[in-house]
Amino acid sequence: MKKTITNGKKISFSLFLIGFMLGLTFQSNANNLSIGTPAVVGSNIQFTVSWDNSWFTTLGSNNYDAVWIFVKRQTCTDNLWLHAPLSTNSADHSVTGGLVQVDAVADGMGVYIRRNAVGAGAIPTATVTLALQTAANTIDNFQIHGIEMVFVPQGSFLIGNAGNCQFSNITIDATAENSGLNATAFNAPCGAGEYFTSVPAAFPMGFNAFYSMKYEISQDQYAAFLNTLTYTQQAVRMAVFPNSAIGTPVMGATNRNGLRIQTPGVVSNVPAVVGCDLNANGVFGENADGQNVACGWLAWQDLIAYLDWAAMRPMTEFEFEKLCRGTEPYFPGTEYAWGTPSLVQATSAAINNAGTPSETSTASGPGLCAYGLNTATSGPLRSGFAAALTTRAQAGAGFYGNMELSGNVWEQCVGGRGNNTQAASFTAASGNGNILSSGFADVTGWPFAAGANTGTCYRGGGFLDATSSLQTGDRGGRSTAAGRVSNVGGRGVRN
Repeated sequence: MKKTITNGKKISFSLFLIGFMLGLTFQSNANNLSIGTPAVVGSNIQFTVSWDNSWFTTLGSNNYDAVWIFVKRQTCTDNLWLHAPLSTNSADHSVTGGLVQVDAVADGMGVYIRRNAVGAGAIPTATVTLALQTAANTIDNFQIHGIEMVFVPQGSFLIGNAGNCQFSNITIDATAENSGLNATAFNAPCGAGEYFTSVPAAFPMGFNAFYSMKYEISQDQYAAFLNTLTYTQQAVRMAVFPNSAIGTPVMGATNRNGLRIQTPGVVSNVPAVVGCDLNANGVFGENADGQNVACGWLAWQDLIAYLDWAAMRPMTEFEFEKLCRGTEPYFPGTEYAWGTPSLVQATSAAINNAGTPSETSTASGPGLCAYGLNTATSGPLRSGFAAALTTRAQAGAGFYGNMELSGNVWEQCVGGRGNNTQAASFTAASGNGNILSSGFADVTGWPFAAGANTGTCYRGGGFLDATSSLQTGDRGGRSTAAGRVSNVGGRGVRN
C-alpha cells in the first residue's frame, strides 16, 4: 500500500473570553485551532499546533484551556481506522516552541497540550512529537485530531436554584463526591419518583477535577468521526444509508445541518465520505459550509459513540451545573449559564457571514443566547458566535469558559428524573477510542438507552426552546427515545 500521511488539520473558529470572572471588557478573537499534517519521524508522530486566545490563570476561574490530542491509525492489512495509544509518560513526548507543554494521561488514549505558564494570548506554532505505544512506520496512515478543552479544578459548588424540577439547593463537596447522596438530599419537586433515588460514591458528581469540551460538537467534528467508520458503523450513526446519492443530508435535512454525502459508499463494503455543504451548492468544504456550526440531530447513541471514539465520556448533570456556576453562589431567581438573569435572543434568522468561520449574531448584549426560533430553517449557530469585545455575560459563557451551555443545542447528560438505575451505575470511565463493529459505544456502566427513566437527560435548552429551559438549574428536559431531534447535540468531558 502506498504511504499517504492523512491531513489531520482541524480548525475551530470560535470566540472566547478571558475575563476570568472579573467583569472586565476585553478583545475576543477566533481561536483558530490549527493542527498540521502529521509526519512519521523515526518511530514517533510529529505535527504542528497553534491556537489563539489561550489562557492560564490563578485568579477567578483558576484554570486553563488545553487541546485534547488523539491519534487514529489505519493499517494496510484491513484499512480500518483504529485508535493509536500513546505513551503514558509525559517525558516521552516533546515540544519545541509555542509556549506549551505536553501532559500524558494514565490510559494513554491521548495527550493534553496546554500553556506552560500563567498568561494569556495566542499560542504560536509549536512542533509536537508524540511517542506511540506501538512504534510508527512508513506503511500505515495517521490522523491527528484535536478538540479544545477547558480544565475544571477540584472544588465545591452548588446545584439547584430556579427551574423546573430543580435540585433542592445542595452543596457538592468532597463528602458528597466520595460518599454519594441518598434520596433525601434531592427532593426535586416533580412528584413521587421524579428524582434520583440515590447516587453512589463512584458516580462523578463534579467535585473532582475534570476537563470539558469548550464547545458543543461541531458538524466538522462529527464528519471526521463518520469518515473513520466502516460502512456498517456509518449506517447506524447516520440517518440515511451510506450508499445514498451525493448531496443527501446524513443527519437531518433541516435546521442548518450541512452534513451530506460527498462520495457514496458501497453496500457493506466501502464507507461513504461525508462532508460539510451547508449552502447545498454541491461544493464541499467551502468557507460558508458551516463546519463550525454546532451539530444538532444527535441521538444519545450518536453522542456516546462519538465520545467513545474520542476517548472521552458523557458529563453528568451535576458537572453541567458546575460548568455553568463554578464557585459562585446562586443568583437570586432566574439564572443562566453566565451567572445572571440577563438574556438577549440570538437566532439563525439574524446572523452575519452565515456558515463561515466568522459567523456572528447581529444581536449583542449581556446574556447573548440562541433560543426561541422554531422553524424548519432555524438552527444552531457557530460555536462561540458572540461578537468581539465581550464580557462573560455578553459571550454567554460558563464560569470556566465553556460556550453555549445555555441555548444553541441541548446538552445530553447522565442523570435526570425518574428511575435512575442506569445512571447510578455510571462511573468516570472514558472511552477506549474504538467503537463496536456494529457502530455502538461499548463502555461498561454508560447508559445505552435514551428516554424517560433511562438515566439520561437534557440540560440547557436549544435554539427553538423557551427561556425556562435555558436556566442553569432547570431539569425539565427529558431525553427522548424517539431518535434524533434537531435541537439536540452535546459535548464530552474527561477526568
